[in-house]
Amino acid sequence: MKGIMNLTEDKVKLIGYTFSISLIIPPNVGLNILGLNFEDLPLVLLFGYLLYIKIDDYKINKLYKFDIYFLAFLFLFILYTNLFVENIEIFNQTNLRFYFYFVLAYLVVNNFDNKKNNILKIFETLFLVMVVNFLIIITKLQVNGNLNGWISNNTSSNNPFTSGRLGGIQGGGPNVIGIICAISALVCIFKILSSKEYLKYLKNNKFNTVILFISLFNLYLTYSRGSYLALGVGCLSLLLITDNLRGQVKFYLITIFTIFTLIFVYINPSIFLKQTNRGFLTELGVSNVSFFQGTGGGKYIKTVYKEYLVTLDDKTLIDEFNIMYSDSEKNINKILIESSDGSIKDGYLKLEFDYQDGYLPRSVVSFYYSNGGDQWKQIGFNHTNGTLINLIPNDSYFEVGGWGDGQSSDDSFLDALINEIEISSDTSKYRYEFPKYKRGVDFFVLTPNLRNVYRGELKYKDSGIYLERPRSYWLALPNNLDLSKKDFSIVVALDIDGIPKGNETIFSQSSILKLNEEFNDQSWKWSIVDGRMYFFWIENVDNGYSNYLGGKSLRSGKLISNNGKFQSIISDFDISQYDEITTSHNGFLTMSVEYGIFPVAFLIFTSLYLIFKNLNRKYTFELITFLMLLVQNLTNDLIYSPDIAIYFWIIPLYFLKNILRVDD
Repeated sequence: MKGIMNLTEDKVKLIGYTFSISLIIPPNVGLNILGLNFEDLPLVLLFGYLLYIKIDDYKINKLYKFDIYFLAFLFLFILYTNLFVENIEIFNQTNLRFYFYFVLAYLVVNNFDNKKNNILKIFETLFLVMVVNFLIIITKLQVNGNLNGWISNNTSSNNPFTSGRLGGIQGGGPNVIGIICAISALVCIFKILSSKEYLKYLKNNKFNTVILFISLFNLYLTYSRGSYLALGVGCLSLLLITDNLRGQVKFYLITIFTIFTLIFVYINPSIFLKQTNRGFLTELGVSNVSFFQGTGGGKYIKTVYKEYLVTLDDKTLIDEFNIMYSDSEKNINKILIESSDGSIKDGYLKLEFDYQDGYLPRSVVSFYYSNGGDQWKQIGFNHTNGTLINLIPNDSYFEVGGWGDGQSSDDSFLDALINEIEISSDTSKYRYEFPKYKRGVDFFVLTPNLRNVYRGELKYKDSGIYLERPRSYWLALPNNLDLSKKDFSIVVALDIDGIPKGNETIFSQSSILKLNEEFNDQSWKWSIVDGRMYFFWIENVDNGYSNYLGGKSLRSGKLISNNGKFQSIISDFDISQYDEITTSHNGFLTMSVEYGIFPVAFLIFTSLYLIFKNLNRKYTFELITFLMLLVQNLTNDLIYSPDIAIYFWIIPLYFLKNILRVDD
């Protein structure tokens, strides 16, 4: 074989630098030739160079087993992905991406010298990506607003711990840069534990130590739970496998690692315990899977979320998702997408507040409806931000239907007949009705921003009171309950003409009327916005209602009226949910929908076989790295990401070559 085929260690590193450079070029910059931009050039040029070498080698040497096995796999994969799909598209962009990264990984691995080179040399160059993304974080300390590589949470703060999360300059998002950070950290840890005197190595090799801390810092600010898990699995596996640590040291390190992990989860509950849509989205994906037949490459979103996306106009579909639906496809569930005009009679709405759900510190809010008051149906799913919502002691009035102190900004008053209110906590229950004769005793009608008695005319019906909008009064309930750090529920019995098309406050508690100056620094309210339920609260009065649960999520649910009765749906879509349906995918599930279970099962079982055949301490780093990538791919579609796909596929092909290698 020609000597050029056995790349030197330096040339292998050069390949690694090429990969890394492609990860620090901002996306969608420059060329836009056949969909290619500057960030694609490093890999395209490398592909061309390695392909030239391989073709030149074919002229002299025979095809080896590795070549034959790979070419056979590639041919069958191309054939399968074009025949066993709903529509044959040979030049489908997603298909071509798979073909490209398969071949590129093959060309890279094909040029390894089995006796000298390993995957570690390629991954070592990720330090360059870490440094560039660390500079993004440093820049964020000086810059407010948008910054390339940083995903802002729409605050005015430039504090990187509170203003958003690291998204990576490569444009792949937090989960992609997260796994890159995790692997970079593993490289550093692996080199430390591979040294005979690891403590001395940690101290003397300052570059490796600095990159380790930068990688961990970057990883933390991605807030990518899948990446945290991947690194945890990687570190634990490395500690168990390594021979350079005594058993007692391993035990201490694993114990410390476990304790640190538990503490980290406990003090960062918002990262690990916040509400997630993954379970719901996974169910949607699974329902569209068949064994052999697929929808076709790149058709996952169009197929799985059709019921939701058909509610969008054609321009939005093209601009945001590059998809279109036929007129017949748009007609599905149309009757549910638009609520009926029937009046609602004797309806009930309920807010449930679970202060601490389970053993870990998090509060959960959920919403329900009932048409008769006996059988309750949940509107969507539970909501939590992963932390405790500490409603402080508050002795001000409860407000029904909002009023003028900020609870009902922009005239967001509830327009309804209020028949009954029930407030229940762990220790007590209060029930309120609103006949005229109980006014001034069980309830009060007051003027906004004050506690003066409202003298204007009011409408009553049986035991209920009409709340009209706009209005110059508010309905106040005496507060005999301390709801702080307790579970509680609020039930509102009401008649309402149709679901509000805007923002209306159902129930609230304010801090304006301070009966005790030591209390009442916090307000909260329960609102309905275009049929969707929200729970708003204030941690600091100066910041206003910056905290909320509920809202526009595929799983949040929407209240509708149908023939005079309450119903709810979860099939209404808002463009603000874009990230939700484009990032929350299991890579193998996505592939199963688009190509069927069979090719995915083949790839998984083949990968497991290659891992089993390469269970050798010589390949510790490769084995652990591939395990981390597999773990992360269970929560994110890494195999579809152009930023990480090459790293994903290069390892199983490396394992295959090890099995089939011959002496040169």
